[in-house]
Amino acid sequence: MRTRAVVLGLAMAASVMSVAPTHAASPVSFGVELGVVSRDIEEEGDLVKGTPTGIVDSTQLTARLGVQLAPPVLLFGEFGVADIVIDEFDQYRSDVHPLYGGGARLVLFEGAYPEQVSVYSDVRIVRLKTDDRLIVCTANCSGPLPVEVLVDEEISWTEYGVSLGIRGRYEGWRPFGGFRVSRLEGTDRVGAVTADIREREMVGFFLGTDIWLDRDERAAITVQLSGIDENALRIGYKVAF
Repeated sequence: MRTRAVVLGLAMAASVMSVAPTHAASPVSFGVELGVVSRDIEEEGDLVKGTPTGIVDSTQLTARLGVQLAPPVLLFGEFGVADIVIDEFDQYRSDVHPLYGGGARLVLFEGAYPEQVSVYSDVRIVRLKTDDRLIVCTANCSGPLPVEVLVDEEISWTEYGVSLGIRGRYEGWRPFGGFRVSRLEGTDRVGAVTADIREREMVGFFLGTDIWLDRDERAAITVQLSGIDENALRIGYKVAF
């Protein structure tokens, strides 16, 4: 709980960012994003942990740098911290650990002003590696004096995501929404025993809006919701240079 409060405090101090591209005239953008994410996962392998399914809860604080290589192409990299909680996996609770990744956005269609409707596709890869400690019984587990040891557990994964979205314009707002396909490739390791982790739902949706803070559209607050493959709320602040 303390680490989660630290993450939230840092996010309040820094504000936050979204995946949305910056104004076309600004080739470089930077921002930060706070996300509260929940996702259903399942486990398969030699490691038996009560139930093969669970719900991952994570608080994520990330910074992102974007570079507009050409009008239709934006590349971005991101780095931050995240923790994860999985009650079904022996009350697994990690401290905050580095989260890093990157991706690209390709604008497939750009309409004329004032509506300026655009269709775009995002590709994103994110890596997260966490650890916790748990008590394991090694002998006399059903007796009055069980023999227990403290062992390290490590959960890590890589998430791949591809989304297709549409954006519009309404006064100072830029609403957006679309569909996403995502995949988890992960490992749960206790000592030499491992299990594979994967997503339970691959297809989901997202919707949100940019709220521009100036006429030049160089600074904006972003709010985004997503569901099905992941249930998440993300709030962001971004600025273009």
